[in-house]
Amino acid sequence: MSLHEAAGVQLAPAPRKNLPNRILRAFDNAMHLQGLKRGVKDTLAELCRFVPQNRPFDTVFAHKTTIAQRIGMSERTLYRHLDALEAAQLIETLEQDRKSRNGRFSVARIRLTRKAAALLGFIEAPEELALINPNDAYDNVLPSSALPCPSTTQSDLLAPPQNTPAQEVIPTPPSAKMTDGHTLSVPTFSRNQPPRRTENGVPVDLAWMTGNGVSRAGIFKLMGLAKTKSKRLSDIVVVVREHIDALKGGRLFAYLAKLAAGPTDFSVAAATERRRIEEAGKAKAMARKIAVFRERFKNVCLTNVQQTRLYVIDESVRFVQIFGGPYPSSAPLNDLREWIEGMESGKLVLATLATERLLRT
Repeated sequence: MSLHEAAGVQLAPAPRKNLPNRILRAFDNAMHLQGLKRGVKDTLAELCRFVPQNRPFDTVFAHKTTIAQRIGMSERTLYRHLDALEAAQLIETLEQDRKSRNGRFSVARIRLTRKAAALLGFIEAPEELALINPNDAYDNVLPSSALPCPSTTQSDLLAPPQNTPAQEVIPTPPSAKMTDGHTLSVPTFSRNQPPRRTENGVPVDLAWMTGNGVSRAGIFKLMGLAKTKSKRLSDIVVVVREHIDALKGGRLFAYLAKLAAGPTDFSVAAATERRRIEEAGKAKAMARKIAVFRERFKNVCLTNVQQTRLYVIDESVRFVQIFGGPYPSSAPLNDLREWIEGMESGKLVLATLATERLLRT
């Protein structure tokens, strides 16, 4: 006799419920989020089961008692987990509704935020993911194992930068794969694996509309309407994106349908806007790289590939001492872009203790 049977609990399978693949992927993404406790991730994953796949911002229609029972925790614990999710800006609590009969308050309503929808894969929102960890863009360029080199003259160089976990310097090129399967360089695609152009059957640049209440069928209908006028819906959306971000559902569909059926040609304006977005993205990425460079490479010794020059960056990352020439010199670090490009191309690497001893003498 099992412990459950001895306690008077009869084991029985739960009613089977078929979930869409999109909900299953969101459930799995919630279970593997980093930075949340296990119980909080369980709560977020359970909430995904009650989210409509095409309307991720709808209210979650599930009693908290039901959710607590399904997870196997008390309601008090569930409320603490919901508070943690709200503090992480993954859910938001709406105003309570009054019941029509006795006027009492019903259970507070909750729904996912745009940040949570992007993390769980309901919508395509790279701008939301970029704000979560600004170091991610720089990790694609510089090895995460970049630490200050050992020094015999400055003992403080033995310690890694603040807020950086101690790791060994791995002598592998930046294109080597990490343990989690990601690469340290910009991902490339082979001929047999073309870049992804669709998200759940919808073009990637239009997938965000599903999070604003437009169904996949509505998106395809707008694409067909634009095609009859020799236009592309993607061109229309990229030009008027800042004006339609706040529109939802029918209003968004009607606005785009009117533009698609109108006489305006958006191709030239779309090409200009795409160039502007690309340049702004590059400038923003470079600003993040510079900020991370200043944090990671203060009090760090770098050298060129030939190991004929030693560059010692100061603590404020404002000056660099150069050894290996006719005489030691120093220079201001006014423009860090050339140093970042040197790290990206492999022309600059971390200096070893032997190299530092040789070039400092």
